[in-house]
Amino acid sequence: MEKVLFSEEQRHTQWWLWLILFATLMAVLGPFSYGIYVQEVLGKPYGDNPISTAGLIVLGVFSTLIMVFVIILAAKIRLIIKITNEGLFFSYPPIYNKLKKISPEEIDRYEIKNYRAIRHFGGHGIKRNRRYGQAYIVSGNSGLQLYFKNGKKLLLGTQRKQALMYAMDKMMEKLNQ
Repeated sequence: MEKVLFSEEQRHTQWWLWLILFATLMAVLGPFSYGIYVQEVLGKPYGDNPISTAGLIVLGVFSTLIMVFVIILAAKIRLIIKITNEGLFFSYPPIYNKLKKISPEEIDRYEIKNYRAIRHFGGHGIKRNRRYGQAYIVSGNSGLQLYFKNGKKLLLGTQRKQALMYAMDKMMEKLNQ
C-alpha cells in the first residue's frame, strides 16, 4: 500500500458565496410570488403584458429549480489533493470525479504561489490563465504552482501550503534517488 504524504479536501465555505446564492434565489422567487399575489389575491393584472397565473407558477417553479440545482452543485463541489510516493493526485468532484495522477517524472519544478483569484483568474473554480496555466481554486489565495517538462502549468489551491510543500519535496526526493 502506498504511503499518503499529504491529503487535503477543500469546500466552498465562503459566507459571501452562500449569501449571494441565497439572495439570488430570493430575487428569483420574489417577483413570481408577488405576481401571483397581485393576480390572485388583488385581482389585478401583473405588469404591462401580463402572463396567466399558471404561467407565473410554471416559470417560478422552473427558475427556482435551476437555482436550487446551482446551490446543490456549489455545496457538492470540492477540491481533493493527495500526494503519495507514486505522484500527486487531484480531482474536482462532481465535475471531475476521477483522481487525475501527475507523476513526479512529469514535473520540472514547483513552488507555492500567492494569487488573487478574481484578479489573476476571474474567480474561483476551474480556470485558465496564460501566466499560471490551468487552475483549480476553491478558496484562499495560496496554491501549488506546477511547471511541467512539456511547458504546461497547473495551479492547485491549498489551505495547507507548508504541509503541501513538504509532501512535494518528499515525493520528488524519491525521484532523485
